Amino acid sequence: MKKLLFIAAAMLMVCSSAYSQCKGKCRNGKGVYTDADNGWVYDGYFKDGLFEGKGTITYKSGAKYTGDFKEGKREGKGTYTYPTGDIYTGDFKNGMPDGKGIYTFATGDRYEGDFKEGKREGRGTYTFSSGTQQIGEFEAGELVEEIKIIRKKKE
Repeated sequence: MKKLLFIAAAMLMVCSSAYSQCKGKCRNGKGVYTDADNGWVYDGYFKDGLFEGKGTITYKSGAKYTGDFKEGKREGKGTYTYPTGDIYTGDFKNGMPDGKGIYTFATGDRYEGDFKEGKREGRGTYTFSSGTQQIGEFEAGELVEEIKIIRKKKE
């Protein structure tokens, strides 16, 4: 009876989880890797079984990244589209926006400047959808020193 329960439990675990599959050369080369358990698909290049080089990963949330990968992480230049419609284009390090980039909000606002570990950090320009620009220093995503405001002239 114990043996039968063990076999039934093992089958249930195997059958209840979704699957992951590869089409192409997912060890070294170009392929498409689907992780149905977590709901994402990667289409791009692999090296030693890790994402490497150019590729696109699409998440079930609607988020999407297209760009460079290194050792399985977003690294280098790329574009990340958030499920909200916000878009970040620029440098990535350890999977996060880090370096120079442009973050465009779905509202029409836009930030162009420096990022560190996914947050605005350093000098940047925040342009409101109205056209007004706020130039300043940012820390941990927040404006800490306003250097200049440029107001859009009404026509």
